Amino acid sequence: MTPLMIVKLATVLSIVLLLFGLALRAKIADLGYLVREWRLGLGAFVAMFVCVPVAAFLLARFLDLQQPVAIALIAMALSPLPPILPGKQLKAGGEAGYVTGLMVGASLLSLVVAPLGVWVAAHLFDVDVSVAPSALVKPLLISVFAPIALGLLAAPLLGKSVPRVSEICTRAGTILLLLVVLAFLVLLGPPMWKLVGDGTLLVFAAVAIVGLVAGTLLGGPNPGDRSALALAASARHPGVALAIAVHTMPNVPLMPAAVVLSLIVSIVLSFPYLRMVGRKQGDGGSAAATPPS
Repeated sequence: MTPLMIVKLATVLSIVLLLFGLALRAKIADLGYLVREWRLGLGAFVAMFVCVPVAAFLLARFLDLQQPVAIALIAMALSPLPPILPGKQLKAGGEAGYVTGLMVGASLLSLVVAPLGVWVAAHLFDVDVSVAPSALVKPLLISVFAPIALGLLAAPLLGKSVPRVSEICTRAGTILLLLVVLAFLVLLGPPMWKLVGDGTLLVFAAVAIVGLVAGTLLGGPNPGDRSALALAASARHPGVALAIAVHTMPNVPLMPAAVVLSLIVSIVLSFPYLRMVGRKQGDGGSAAATPPS
């Protein structure tokens, strides 16, 4: 087993731990939250699968990007939100039902949107490729649906131990994920470095910013839900993106490096966004708590 395969397995394990910990605190009714609240669901769909992919397609079409970079950019734009994100969304003030519903809904929609988007990309870049939904099901089953289902089933059995088990899983998943990121930086460092300085970082940042703005504008009246959608629209599932990329351009080392670099850029940009959101919420809370003179 190669080092890269070990890191990929560790990535899956960290994601499973994080989502299992989240699902322990969720409710089965949360899975269909965005169906019941269809206006919020429509806003989420437009932000994630219209605004961001359109921005990615336009940048890939009109800028002189390397083909692997362009494909990685579009693949990330067509993927659902990464399973590492719900914790940040909850900290940003998103409702648990909204965050869980967004997670499941985006994963299901990507099974339809991603093959269609890849078909458009294939014609745009003159690449002979097609991605069936079945090619995307495996990473989503392993890293999204399975841990959510297991968490929902295990919660009644654990009873009062749910908060403690959830916290242990979340901490273990977070620590393992940090180690995975460091390992990816070491293993994919050389091809990533080739992408620095040619405008690739700015392109990835531009698409992430479009996601942050679209999510903030279309996330509904709850400030926490707007923040949750902004984070979801700006960062995507690297496993699904890699599945799309491998079907598009197999055996190209620059492809996984571009996918991981895109995720890193979006995560880095999320920190100042969360800081800004926290400051605004704090100012709003202080203003509300201060009686008028």
